[in-house]
Amino acid sequence: MISFMLTLVSVLVGAHSGVMMAAASDLPDAGKTTGGAGGDTAMEGGNLSNPSGPYGPGGIATETGGRADGDPDMYSKEVDKRITKIRPMATPIDQISRYAKGIPSDSFEVKYYSVGTRPITCKTTAAISAQAAGAAAQSVALSVDDANMFTLDDTIRVVGVSAITKADGTAYGENDQNIPELVLCVCGRNDNGMPLVYAVNGTKDTNTGETTKLPAIPSGTTLVRMGKACGELDVQTGRFNNIPTAEIQYCQNFMIQVEQSTFDKIAAKEVDWNFSDIEEDCIYDMRLSQENTYLFGDKRVIHHITKDGMATWFTKGIWWMAGKDIEVGEWDYDKECAVISDENLVDITKDLFVGTGIGNKRKILFCGSDMLSAFSKIKSDKFRLKDTVEVWNLKFKSWDTDFGEVLTIHHELFDANGKSDCGFALDPEYLTKATHVSWSRNVLDLQKAGVRNTDAVVIQEVACLYLRYAKAHARMRLAQKPAEEAGG
Repeated sequence: MISFMLTLVSVLVGAHSGVMMAAASDLPDAGKTTGGAGGDTAMEGGNLSNPSGPYGPGGIATETGGRADGDPDMYSKEVDKRITKIRPMATPIDQISRYAKGIPSDSFEVKYYSVGTRPITCKTTAAISAQAAGAAAQSVALSVDDANMFTLDDTIRVVGVSAITKADGTAYGENDQNIPELVLCVCGRNDNGMPLVYAVNGTKDTNTGETTKLPAIPSGTTLVRMGKACGELDVQTGRFNNIPTAEIQYCQNFMIQVEQSTFDKIAAKEVDWNFSDIEEDCIYDMRLSQENTYLFGDKRVIHHITKDGMATWFTKGIWWMAGKDIEVGEWDYDKECAVISDENLVDITKDLFVGTGIGNKRKILFCGSDMLSAFSKIKSDKFRLKDTVEVWNLKFKSWDTDFGEVLTIHHELFDANGKSDCGFALDPEYLTKATHVSWSRNVLDLQKAGVRNTDAVVIQEVACLYLRYAKAHARMRLAQKPAEEAGG
């Protein structure tokens, strides 16, 4: 089926047919691979030091090379008839991106916009002294860590500070139950941009008879923005604009070239291995390398001398786009590793789902092996990884909390990149793939061009990924041994 599908991909794109091939090297699991940097095939393509080596001129798979080096019975032994080639579980981010929202791009440079929601909470950065009942000032400036959160007529709940007076103007007593918290109302700004407020249920003002005087409010008190309270004759109030901010991402020109010699093609084989098989295996390799780039690449445009100053575009990895960093678990001195408790897990999901400015209740968590091991050791029936969920042709383990559902999957490339104790939490609703040149297959006639007696195909995709709403995504890392202990 895959071979048939590949033949349907017929969009022709321009590609450099020349590659200077490197010497063949052993793969860690089985077989050999060859690669190469850009160059002129006719001048540089051959392996001049060993023209009849295992992969022939230019590192191309040939029948003679296959018999002469390594296993001479490569084509006659009974081996696995097919290698698992296009493995979605090995490239989950690339896999999800092919189901994600996609947009076409008319250039390598992609501009996208993100807009967040106005924060709902902040904290005071200085203590407020209680106002005297007969004080002349009718408002007080609040020192807060986010002055832009408030506009005219906003009401504010002061967490942990009780109201002073009842609706009839009498003060609450020690025996009163269910006392509301202090509510403030914004009536302006001072010269420093801080909100000016009066109390709604504060101390009674002896001059006006209104309950507008503020009690003491400690520094670090949480303020929660509530609805506006406008006057009876008001026709307008404080304005608030959310302006999208522009971000720039670059598409990268991903390519791979597949070749098979004519003699290798016509040779008798007991193993069902033909050009389509080679092509499928190369597609898997291309996706695997793309996955690394989509995760950890860095955005640049380079005009290098080896390309005659031609622009080469490099895309930025989504790892660097997340807006949160979360520490996972606590260091256990007896076990000499990070341990995740039920309480830790609740706090982790709180960090993942709260304060993102959006309401999606499902995250995808890609884990290195050490992080997944820590999650798998949770013994609680409530939070233990147990349910298998299949979506996007991927299999996840699910754990569900009151804050939302997290689908967890092991990502081998985290280990390969030295991040086995790390994870990446992704909100798939806000993953976008921009495509400048869609996945395409360009057949090269190298025989007619007088280059080589081979069948050749160049597979190409010019694309990038980007994340919107940075706080909806998070980088995660297991708790580390404290520095003073680690040094000892």
